[in-house]
Amino acid sequence: MHLASGKNAVFMQAIVFQRKMFYTSAIMGRRKNSWADKLVLAPWWVSAVLALLAYAILPIVLPAAVVKGGLVVIITLGLLAISALSAIRSLRSRSLLDRQTGVNSLRDLPWKRFEDVLAEAYRRQGYQVVEMLGSGADDGVDLLLRKDGHVVVVQCKRWKGKPVSVQVVRELYGVMVDQRASAAKIVATTSFTPDAVAFAKGKPIELVDSNALLRLVRDVQTTSRITTNSDEPDHLIPNCPTCSTPMVLRAARRGPHAGEKFWGCVNYPKCRGTRRL
Repeated sequence: MHLASGKNAVFMQAIVFQRKMFYTSAIMGRRKNSWADKLVLAPWWVSAVLALLAYAILPIVLPAAVVKGGLVVIITLGLLAISALSAIRSLRSRSLLDRQTGVNSLRDLPWKRFEDVLAEAYRRQGYQVVEMLGSGADDGVDLLLRKDGHVVVVQCKRWKGKPVSVQVVRELYGVMVDQRASAAKIVATTSFTPDAVAFAKGKPIELVDSNALLRLVRDVQTTSRITTNSDEPDHLIPNCPTCSTPMVLRAARRGPHAGEKFWGCVNYPKCRGTRRL
């Protein structure tokens, strides 16, 4: 009896762990995931361990008639099948990441495959990654990253041409604060507007534009297939407020602000547009 109670306690702890692991996905603005969805997104060994526990414990705690009916075998085989699906999905994500060649190949991915690639990239950086399943809408949080006791919320933007606006950054910042996360990342296949960059400055928000995304993928690839740069402007370089051309970093030579850096127009002295850092 004590042995059965001990096994049952271990089984329940595994279930509780699984629920806690995906608690955040349940409170986001996405559709509710089934337990099978959550297990497929979890590491393959989670379902494998649950299968072993089910096979060992259920025959003890369930009525004999239910056990003879084959329910334990069905549950065990179902969990093993989910474990296999999870392993296949993980292998496919690894292969997909290594096959990327540039920003266009990333943009051509289906939205969920794009998130899978980013999840695998962050895993290779040492993060524990929790993925979300959604209906395809591009709101809320797509990935949760955990490392050294910190939690980072990530939103993925597989866009073409259109820069990410300040409204998107504000909304994710609100989610970050509401969920008490340590930081936030917005990963985009385009650029960010100057207002978005200005809003993120001084806050724990990392704006990963197409150029930074290519560097991220290239640095973790085992094949190093990323060889081309993005045609998007670097989001750290704003446009001139007067003539809309890219600006360059300059330093004041004299006056009360001597030595201070600022953004100046590349067309100076013809154009005297400036921006503060």
